[in-house]
Amino acid sequence: MNQPFNSDAIAKLGWRQGAILDAKLAETACRHAPATVTMVDGDWLIVTSHDCDVVNFSLAKEPVVEVMRAGVAATKKVDKQQSSGRNPRTMQLAVEDGDDPVVLSLSVHDRWFIPRDVLLQEPPGRHLPDKERRLIAEWLAKRYIRAAFPTAFDLRWRAKLKDWQKLLKEHSEWIQGIYLRLSTLDELPDEKPYKCHLLVAVPDAKRTGTAWPKKREELEKTIEAFWNQFKPGIECAGVEPLGTDEITLADIEPYQRFDADWVSFDDDTPATPAHADMTA
Repeated sequence: MNQPFNSDAIAKLGWRQGAILDAKLAETACRHAPATVTMVDGDWLIVTSHDCDVVNFSLAKEPVVEVMRAGVAATKKVDKQQSSGRNPRTMQLAVEDGDDPVVLSLSVHDRWFIPRDVLLQEPPGRHLPDKERRLIAEWLAKRYIRAAFPTAFDLRWRAKLKDWQKLLKEHSEWIQGIYLRLSTLDELPDEKPYKCHLLVAVPDAKRTGTAWPKKREELEKTIEAFWNQFKPGIECAGVEPLGTDEITLADIEPYQRFDADWVSFDDDTPATPAHADMTA
């Protein structure tokens, strides 16, 4: 017979995604860590499992939760190359530790599972802010679902990657996500062009202001001009800025999230549109 499991107690203690283990429970969790993970004093252990899995009523269905080690960096400034989910394997986050700002360094490989019932021993030491919690979750998910484009396509434009990132960063207040549709995912010979179309997901609140009509035209022309420089190898079939409330699942289905949309994390807009969460 299964032992009774009090999932309500886990929820009442405050365990959820982004919860940080206190020192005593972290010591217990470290006993389950793989040999490849090295913990040092001051490291944080963050719960990365989804909220529903953390508080699931059945221990048989969800016997474990995932935790991730985060080391405290010596620097007080985040490395730009490891910020905002740019790097698929390592990331740095700026967070508060009491009244002191710290930079956390994370590796996608420093994760493991611990028995879920150990969470009943004590409440979390603290919680990550929601934006940082969400960023970690999407960064981990992106490792499995990030878009894969043909190498032949990448080679035709990747020399201008920094220019593309700069363009998006300049307009990041208006861009919540970029989605790209290619005419084919096949590897094409040099003489055959890729045709692309881009959807620009704009926060719906931005469309209510008087600046929207002019900004929409600016986004369309600026992004289209960027892609037109790659003719004849890449032909831009159009750019369509749309509010997140205008984009349907049917609209976005033939598109892939474009990796450079990390800029949406650089301001206080939501990390990704709800549509992308369901389809990416």
